[in-house]
Amino acid sequence: MATWTLDALTRALDGDAALAEKVWARRPQNSWGCDEATLIGVLVTHAVPRASWPEADLEGLVLARACLAADGAALNLLDRELLPPVAAALLRRASADDVDEAMQVLRTRLLVATPPDVPKLAKYSGRGPLGAFLRIAASNVLSNLRPTVVPVSAEDELAALPDAADVESRLSSGDQQRQFRAVFREAVQSLTARERALLRLSLLDGLSIDEVAPMYGAHRATVARWLLAAKERLAAITRAKLSTALKLPEDDVERLLTSVQNGFELSLSRALRETQGTSVETR
Repeated sequence: MATWTLDALTRALDGDAALAEKVWARRPQNSWGCDEATLIGVLVTHAVPRASWPEADLEGLVLARACLAADGAALNLLDRELLPPVAAALLRRASADDVDEAMQVLRTRLLVATPPDVPKLAKYSGRGPLGAFLRIAASNVLSNLRPTVVPVSAEDELAALPDAADVESRLSSGDQQRQFRAVFREAVQSLTARERALLRLSLLDGLSIDEVAPMYGAHRATVARWLLAAKERLAAITRAKLSTALKLPEDDVERLLTSVQNGFELSLSRALRETQGTSVETR
């Protein structure tokens, strides 16, 4: 096991003592055999901006490297501590059998690939938490395995609009409520894959903009704009479709949906409980 020293880290950073101090404060507790110079080389290889190195998930980066090197202890940690929460998150939107299949595929793809592809863990740059990287990778695997169901599952739809239960309660009949649910499903389906993924990651998985942005290789401000646009487009499509389905003027529908554009982050667990009959743990 490599033992880090501040002097060695400073040398690896070409004598930049100020940066070395900042990186040292975030150094991995377990280096998994990765010395200071090797870690800096990995950051450079992934084109992580030098100013971002102190904020990188260095612990996750060296663990990913150790897993790729087939380190038994690192693989055990991956299986015991990192993958179970990922599977638990998937269970919110898919059956146990589907999740089990997705997790098996994910573990293989994390560690093995057919050239010219590389294992997914080799693409991890440390610019976001390793756990967040694993969650989005798992979500993509599940969506690919069940493309007709997973991206627009009922829980995803309600997660994207936590005030859905409030809107339904204002509709005067069970038929209107059923129409709302059908309209909302269609609205979600009409979004792009990226828009659905952003809403799912933000509202169902509870990831912050800072966690999502590295997964898209984009600045946090850009991802924030994407997310806001997805919410607004979902609201607009829902309004238009609901107006047609209920044969109501859009002004009347607007009054039913007054909380939509600004209420997406509110009461996720309550909405899921009221509309799905189960409670969902939120982070």
